[in-house]
Amino acid sequence: MNNESPWTVTVNRESALGGENGQRATVLVTGGAGYVGSVLVQKLLKLGFRVRVLDNFLYRSPGSVTVDRSPCTDNGKRATDNGLTIIPGDFRELDKVLTGLNGVNACIHLGAIVGDSACALSPKLTIETNLIATRQIAQLAKALGVKRFIFASTCSVYGAGNGDFALSEDEPFTSLKPLSLYAETKIAAEKYLLTMRDKNFQPVILRFATIYGLSYRPRFDLVVNLLTAKAITERKITVFGGKQWRPFISVVDICSALIKALLAPEELVSGQIFNVGSNDQNYQIEEIAETIKELLPSTQIQKEDTISDARNYFVKFDKIKTLLGFTPSYQIKDGIKEIIRAFEDKKIQDYRAPQYNNYLALKLLEAVRGLPQAVIFDCLDGGKSEINQELKTVASIRQG
Repeated sequence: MNNESPWTVTVNRESALGGENGQRATVLVTGGAGYVGSVLVQKLLKLGFRVRVLDNFLYRSPGSVTVDRSPCTDNGKRATDNGLTIIPGDFRELDKVLTGLNGVNACIHLGAIVGDSACALSPKLTIETNLIATRQIAQLAKALGVKRFIFASTCSVYGAGNGDFALSEDEPFTSLKPLSLYAETKIAAEKYLLTMRDKNFQPVILRFATIYGLSYRPRFDLVVNLLTAKAITERKITVFGGKQWRPFISVVDICSALIKALLAPEELVSGQIFNVGSNDQNYQIEEIAETIKELLPSTQIQKEDTISDARNYFVKFDKIKTLLGFTPSYQIKDGIKEIIRAFEDKKIQDYRAPQYNNYLALKLLEAVRGLPQAVIFDCLDGGKSEINQELKTVASIRQG
């Protein structure tokens, strides 16, 4: 266990979130059936929170959201279903959002179209989901008196750095260099949420490092997980470029950081942006490949000069450690070993299956019954003027 900093938050959850009369605090988690959300929900239940999950279940069935079905463990302590409410629905729909938000003490907004390739499938759906719906949820939360609003963003907002110096939350929005619609929508949402801050609304922005590890909804479109799976099944991994820097963090540690942000006093987090990761887990992609080979010696590493992903950022994580006392408990090797065990135990049958890949899952959905239809834009002047304005908004971010 890592030593906590002197700033470690030990606030009682009821006093931090406004639970009254001995009632347990209630938290809404959008995207609670997803890669991060499914692990977070279990952690919140174990801590005694009441949890509402609002999710459209693009990747799983509603009945699959329960407890104790993940390769991930948490010191053997089991969650219970008591206090868990599932709301199947799209968070673009006002009635679903109102049902989810009514009477809660906080909202953790994880729901989004996640990943560069997944977002590129339908720019309109991506903007509506990642930006417009986020603004709508925040507005409703504020109107309903939900003070703490935690937004899941990404270190991908830093985009095309050169790796020569560590990037921090102090970087002005104008200096960010996003390379994808995904990152652009996250920046636009961040900017809007920060304008909403006042004494009655506490937005907190968490920029996640690249995540690794298993969850209740595993993903194998993330670099550590994907390369490890390839090494296990094919004994060969291909590295494109390899010199690009990227920060990493385990999915379990991401959830611990979210809980830190949930419990922290207002003066430490309201209106703040936090990079979520650790300084010692900034790696070049080729280092990840070498670490995998160290644990799986039969792996062949093939290097290609072509760079398929130009993201390159070395990120600084001092702020979250100093202010919230957050230090990750897992390292890259732990995540790799966890995936190896899952394959050995036959818990992963085919890592290439669409349910493990956001892009492939949405592509399959598009082919079978079509992507989710517009909900918000179609109510606004046929959607045309609104979508055009939002496209201009995200385009201006890339142009600086």
